[in-house]
Amino acid sequence: MSQGRQPGEAWNWDDLRLFLPVARSGRLTEAAALLRLSISTVARRLAQLERDLGLSLFLRSQNGYALTEDGQRLLRKAEAVETAMFGVNRLADAVATSGHVRLALPEGFALQIILPRLPAFRAAHPAIKFDLVTGPFSLDLMRRESDVALRLVKPTDNDLLLRRLGRMAHGIYAARRLAPEQAEALPKLAWPAEMRRLPIAEATAAWIAAAGGAAENPLALNSLNALAAAAANGLGTALLPCLVGDAMSDLRRIAGPAGLFSQEIFLVLHRDLRLSPRIRAVADFLADSILAAADQLAGVAGGLAGKANRTTRTTARRKSAGTKVRARS
Repeated sequence: MSQGRQPGEAWNWDDLRLFLPVARSGRLTEAAALLRLSISTVARRLAQLERDLGLSLFLRSQNGYALTEDGQRLLRKAEAVETAMFGVNRLADAVATSGHVRLALPEGFALQIILPRLPAFRAAHPAIKFDLVTGPFSLDLMRRESDVALRLVKPTDNDLLLRRLGRMAHGIYAARRLAPEQAEALPKLAWPAEMRRLPIAEATAAWIAAAGGAAENPLALNSLNALAAAAANGLGTALLPCLVGDAMSDLRRIAGPAGLFSQEIFLVLHRDLRLSPRIRAVADFLADSILAAADQLAGVAGGLAGKANRTTRTTARRKSAGTKVRARS
């Protein structure tokens, strides 16, 4: 008989909070890193949870932790509790004017647009603290992995609000020191096959295929900064956002952006946070920053776009500025 929790004794949310990352990842190491606990602590508390429940929740092996049927049933219940807890947290955050805001965005946006403008925002809002998380994959706003996000793929969840801020153009880049004929002879730099779910990776694969296939591609890299650095060092040509490529003095745009890949930019937040003064201030800052950088995003700053393109982008920016955050259509 269990020596842990007695009938009628209240549950501690931390018991379920610890169970969830192990159940989702099947790995103690990943769960421990997420929870900021030692692996031995996570293992010990999981064992205690099983004793409290009188259930076996996991099948343990060298390959990791696999859920039993009882574990799968608990996972469904625990996720329902987690969703409710996040809802309570969002309601509390909605009235707070100070505190942390966790912002998720592509690294190029952070480096070229947001960080240069952040000192002025911090001076105006000193009580707001930022966690900036960059990377190619989207964090889950429903699980509070971020509070506000800039995304390059339109969200599909009805509980998320979005605002379209414009588009990000791309070009083909090579090392500036190379003559045009040398650049044309270079291989085309690729993304690894496992990254193909990223739109930029898919677009790169299509660009390579259109030029005759990937047989001549000796190098695949898994980040835009790595691709840009490889191109700058003469290892090949790369399809890059103009925001990234134009900012590097060692790179020269040899094609685009006309006729090449482009992506829409969305500002996204959870519906429950739309009235939070803190979140609104950050969302407005992000929107204003992206709109102000419309020429950079369009590749106008790189010098290849003409006056007609500049006029088109200015018109689009004005239209976008008049569009409020709205629910997903």
